[in-house]
Amino acid sequence: MNAKTLAIIVILLYNVRICQSKKYVNFTLYSTVPTSPEHLKFLQNLDKQKYMEVIFWRKPSMLYEDVQLIVHPGDKEHFLERVYHFKMKVEELLSDVNSAFEAQTVTKYLRLNTDTYTWYNYHKLEDIYQWLADMAVRYPNAMELNSIGKSIEGRDIYVVSVKKPGNKFKVIVEGGIHGDEWIAVELVTYLINELVGKNNSDNRRLYDLSRKYDWYLIPIVNPDGYLYSHTTDRLWRKNRRGTANAIGVDLNRNFDYNFGKYGTSRDPKDDNYCGPRPFSEPESRILADFVTEKKQNLRFYFSFHAYGQKLIIPYADRINHIDNYGEMENFGKQAILKMYKMYGTKYAIGTTYDTLGLRISGNSASWVKRIHGVRYVFTFLLRDEGYYGYALPPNQILPTCEETVSGLTELMVAKPRRVRLNFINKAQKPVSVIFILLLLTKMDNNLIYFLIYFFPILFCDCKKYHNYTLYRGIPVDDIHLEFFKNLTTVDYVNFWRDPGQKFRPVDFVVDPEHKEQFLKDADNLGLYLTTIIEDVQKAFDMQSVKPYIRRKMDSFDWNNYFRLQDIYEWLQDLEKTYPTEIKLTTIGRSYESREIIAVRIALKGSKMRSKVIVEGGIHAREWIAPAFVTYLINQIIHAPNSNNPELKEIALTYEWYFVPVLNPDGYEYSHTHDRMWRKNRNSLGGVDLNRNFNHAFGSTGVSFTVNSEIFCGTSAFSEPESRAMGTFIESKSQHLEYYLAFHSYGQYMILPYANQRKHTENYNEVFTMCTEAKEKIAAKYNTKYTVGTAYDTVGYLTSGVSGCWVKGKFRVPYVVTFELRDNGHDGFALSQDKIRPTCEETMDGVISLLKPRTRAYSKLEGDYTAAAMSLFILDKIVIVFNVLLFIIVRFD
Repeated sequence: MNAKTLAIIVILLYNVRICQSKKYVNFTLYSTVPTSPEHLKFLQNLDKQKYMEVIFWRKPSMLYEDVQLIVHPGDKEHFLERVYHFKMKVEELLSDVNSAFEAQTVTKYLRLNTDTYTWYNYHKLEDIYQWLADMAVRYPNAMELNSIGKSIEGRDIYVVSVKKPGNKFKVIVEGGIHGDEWIAVELVTYLINELVGKNNSDNRRLYDLSRKYDWYLIPIVNPDGYLYSHTTDRLWRKNRRGTANAIGVDLNRNFDYNFGKYGTSRDPKDDNYCGPRPFSEPESRILADFVTEKKQNLRFYFSFHAYGQKLIIPYADRINHIDNYGEMENFGKQAILKMYKMYGTKYAIGTTYDTLGLRISGNSASWVKRIHGVRYVFTFLLRDEGYYGYALPPNQILPTCEETVSGLTELMVAKPRRVRLNFINKAQKPVSVIFILLLLTKMDNNLIYFLIYFFPILFCDCKKYHNYTLYRGIPVDDIHLEFFKNLTTVDYVNFWRDPGQKFRPVDFVVDPEHKEQFLKDADNLGLYLTTIIEDVQKAFDMQSVKPYIRRKMDSFDWNNYFRLQDIYEWLQDLEKTYPTEIKLTTIGRSYESREIIAVRIALKGSKMRSKVIVEGGIHAREWIAPAFVTYLINQIIHAPNSNNPELKEIALTYEWYFVPVLNPDGYEYSHTHDRMWRKNRNSLGGVDLNRNFNHAFGSTGVSFTVNSEIFCGTSAFSEPESRAMGTFIESKSQHLEYYLAFHSYGQYMILPYANQRKHTENYNEVFTMCTEAKEKIAAKYNTKYTVGTAYDTVGYLTSGVSGCWVKGKFRVPYVVTFELRDNGHDGFALSQDKIRPTCEETMDGVISLLKPRTRAYSKLEGDYTAAAMSLFILDKIVIVFNVLLFIIVRFD
């Protein structure tokens, strides 16, 4: 063995000896949710106790917010015993954290070969710095690499500058402020590569942004901590101050913004130790000085962290939304929708308090926003939501980078959503007066636009449901049932599925202020509750709403929801495209004077056998109902070119009438003010339009209390919407064979009558038809429906329902109310990725239900309806005609 080889071996052995890398073998990652103050206190005290070793990945901050922590293998049994003692539910995410860390492969960069740096693995500090240096050499005209200062251990903190002559505005990107957040560093290096190394091809919008803005990207603010997380302790978060005592400071608590007030610690051994004073650390001071130097025309500031899938808007120490929060939320929602469309990754948006349930101070983003007034400041918490946490596998690096850059690009090019003046209603007449005065005085156009756009944001009291929780309970005895029925009278509970009979599920939302007492009351009664949605607002935020582009028909799809005006504009364009087959009619006006539009379709070559009326959107928050009705309209008008013979047959068999949004005021209000709004906008507090029809009006299952969700109104047809619909149905009642109403949710097909338990008239016939239809629905995506009366399915009686009035008044043979997806997992928060599957499967059911029948009539209470008798006679004439034709041909 020569001397050189021996020296290498000695060096390697020495390095192994001195490297005391901390391991997390058999440490277990758990997730739990505190649902009582006792739970919260227990969790908050865990890392302060000396008898148990735990490390929090997501700290306990408030009730009903997810907590993630890893537990030492020797303390696992003790931890679980304490958890079960407090009756807490706990989920094991990773049984061996160290195995997950070891799966985070780190690749070696080959010097002077920039293409060998990829985003399939993580990278060490020296390789990142070498790659940056090589990129600067390879692209000297595109980027500069400079050190803006040195860390506490003397390492350079580099900034990459991507500049073009004449650019006015600037962007600063910050990553790696926490040592253990490896994915944040990879993201910034990926963005550098996209801006510099691929600026001629793939992402045209990002290329344009690279020429419009001067970019300053700092991949690793905390190089000491990042290196230490690779060599010694994978979960090291802070910088390396006081390394002998393993102290360190959380750099994202060390900025001079409300320093040390919220979400920080004065204990040097705590992960959130904020330091002895603001800017005590060279790293935070260097970053702050750099931002101050570049503050002139600084337009965007982006900070990247892990993990949680959040897009966070300042300020981190506030509960209220201030400054231009509304504008940033608008742009941010467009960005997270863009990210979702790429890989289905769901982000939440809001302040730190909105998204994480806590308040922090001394963070970089809030300091930048407050001190320098930068208009757009966003913090990204990258993948994932906690299954891997800081142990994110290498195969998720590239998808994370791709989706995030896509979202960042969208955010930077986003425009304010189109402004419509239909928000002006009776309650907002002063607003319209202001606009008119501004226009008459010919004020500056930019000022007018500013006021038009921001006035509704500033004065719209848009209700949010942060930390509201959707529960499901099943009453198993009369005491439970009475408990749920009493809850219908309180204002802190909103029922999504009303209490009916024992053993029938009840779904309801409870506000955060009353959750603790409610859960105690339920526990005292022995009620078993299931948490369906922990934070209802987060679910609502994922229901993307897309604008429709006039005369571009394919921009109206069934992968997103649409506002009222977009639906109406799409219908108008459809009418222009098919002027001989589609006719739009205004059948009346709502309480706030919006049009209620009906659509008639009579296809060329139609047999015009009988009529079908389709109703949707009678309840405002049931967004999937108008979505399906518009889908059905689209299917019928395009049926002649379809490859589906059954669709073609029903499309040509009937004269079609659709009312996609019967409650336009409520539907719009659910978009702009209160996502859970159900009723119309009657000034009394709204009326449940589906309790306002003149069938057994007010007799059962309604309320005469105006603030009730099922307030039926002062009298039958007291509301302009129900009156308009009633008049319209009456005008089309001759030869009316089908009346289909679409609601959500529950996956039911409900048959008349809702006010009685018994099955009457042609119930058995329609039940058989619906049973066939539900089998067709299930065949598509295995979605299970239940068929029966309201009492059979949802478990309660009610009156004043539109379908029951149609059946009883006009003897219409086939009346069915569909309660669409789902069965409660999403409820009214049905995500946009389930819109099209819902429409497709429901279409199969409708085709089955409406297929022409040999018995095209029904005997109701001993009499044929006029429509059914006409159809019966028509059938006989056709039979006779066919017989005569056969004879003529046979004996010609």
